[in-house]
Amino acid sequence: MGKVPVQEGLPPLPRARLKLLARLGTRTGRERERLYLLEGRRAIEDALQRGERLRLVVAAPDAEPVVRDWIARRRLPEGTEPFVAGAAELERVVDTRTPQGLVAVGEVPDLSLAALSEDAGRILLVVDGVQNPGNLGTLLRTLAAVGGRSAILCRGTVDAYNPKALRGAAGLTPTLSIAAHVSAREAVEWCASRERPIVLLEAGAPDLFEARLPERPLALAVGSEAAGAGPGLAAAASLKVGLPMAGPVESLSVAVAGSIALYGLTLGLRRSGAR
Repeated sequence: MGKVPVQEGLPPLPRARLKLLARLGTRTGRERERLYLLEGRRAIEDALQRGERLRLVVAAPDAEPVVRDWIARRRLPEGTEPFVAGAAELERVVDTRTPQGLVAVGEVPDLSLAALSEDAGRILLVVDGVQNPGNLGTLLRTLAAVGGRSAILCRGTVDAYNPKALRGAAGLTPTLSIAAHVSAREAVEWCASRERPIVLLEAGAPDLFEARLPERPLALAVGSEAAGAGPGLAAAASLKVGLPMAGPVESLSVAVAGSIALYGLTLGLRRSGAR
């Protein structure tokens, strides 16, 4: 076998591309460009493994051999632009305390409710007003773990493609069908038209593990820790459930509580034979 030819150095990142990376650090920029930032070797390699389309990949000098190796092994999709940039330049466009020297730009899919997949599995997640990106990312990661495929993010919920939300979701966000900027009324109507009862997770509500659950695919609705879900979702809920708390514990983070509820409801649906 012949040797793989040594790749020449990557071209320097043009200023226009650097400005694009900076814009993608904001929600407004991501929504305008319909692009998002992906940071770190593991996250980028996972995206490549899933066959996601990446517009460009940028490496700091120390990480340039990694990108050159991807090129040599034909791991970068056709059309992906590889560049090298100074470490200080990349540090200014990422939000991690210890930058990894590798950044990619991916394409945000259609986040309209009309594009939401009908094949949502046993459980659909509805998120209303969760502002912490790490909490949202954890909820989406757990949704994927229990076999859920779709989520509706009501207005006032943090951007699912926020870098911290992406890290919280372990890069799984693009594998889910997500609708964003959805009103509570639209979310309720979507669920009703698909005959998916809404189960609302609410502090102080009856014990989830003792509740009589619907025996068909459903939607779990969660709200912010401070205010809970809005009145529209609360009024439309077929069932309100809570988690039992022992001792001095008054509440759990929405990420923890929502994850427990996702597993509890999925187990109940599995036992009932719902598909």
